[in-house]
Amino acid sequence: MNKDSNPNIGHHIVYLFILLFHSISMIIPLRIWLFFGKCFGYFIYLIDWHHRKIALINLRFAFGDEKDDKELRTIVRSNFILLGITGFEWIRLMGLTKVSLDKIKNRIHVEGEEHLVTAKKKNPSVILLCAHFGNWEYAHLYYADTFNCLNFIVRAIDNPLLEKERVAYNERFGVKILYKENGLRPAIKNLKKGEDLVIFPDRKAKPHEGIPCRFFNKKTNTISIVYTLATKYNTPVVPMFIFRSTEDITRHKIVFFPEMNIEVMDITEATNHQNDIIEKAIRQYPAQWLWIHRKWKCYHEEIYR
Repeated sequence: MNKDSNPNIGHHIVYLFILLFHSISMIIPLRIWLFFGKCFGYFIYLIDWHHRKIALINLRFAFGDEKDDKELRTIVRSNFILLGITGFEWIRLMGLTKVSLDKIKNRIHVEGEEHLVTAKKKNPSVILLCAHFGNWEYAHLYYADTFNCLNFIVRAIDNPLLEKERVAYNERFGVKILYKENGLRPAIKNLKKGEDLVIFPDRKAKPHEGIPCRFFNKKTNTISIVYTLATKYNTPVVPMFIFRSTEDITRHKIVFFPEMNIEVMDITEATNHQNDIIEKAIRQYPAQWLWIHRKWKCYHEEIYR
């Protein structure tokens, strides 16, 4: 959907409903508000059998005999609950101010910052290898407000009024929202100017979008744009993920991994390496990755039937 599409009556109704929810969220203590998000996530888990089934199929396919069925079902339930919590956090981001952003940043702990510092000594610009963990919008806002302006290529939210809100609070604090249809060229231009670029290569890729690679030792198609841009523009690649605390749902941890040494690899080796890094993070926090898409559909369509 084009981000400039004219909103219809349905868009306005949803937008007003979200605005009402936002107003309520700002007068309720965060911990209580996120408890409501937890309940909402569990409710969606109960009624959304379709995505619940996809998540369970993916987990069984990825882990095989490593985890029993009871453990896998527990991960699926936790996954939905955490998505509900993240959604309720997103509602509070509307109209984000510097004061409220600082409160968010105070609940985020950073590990491995030295890896980012080392990479930036080579080049002012870096490419951040990210994945759909935790509240990734928190990570981007934290990064842009703390380290450097960040370019983020996304698909527009179907509701143009909500998309306008997302663009507003992101760009207010240094996250430039670009779109999949035409965002690569300005992203490269900004990379050359000293800005940073975040890339999410963990979703499923169609045959023409990526190359055959492995993920959890299963064949899948993966976009290779991280390697392509890094080698063409001599830009370091630093993995960055955000995880929610398993002890306190209001707190988060951003982790920078060591720079990827892709200059000694070819495109397939580098793309497999990026998948290995993401897999390592998933194995640490299996309930916090987005399991509800058909990751292995390109080569294993039969498992989703």
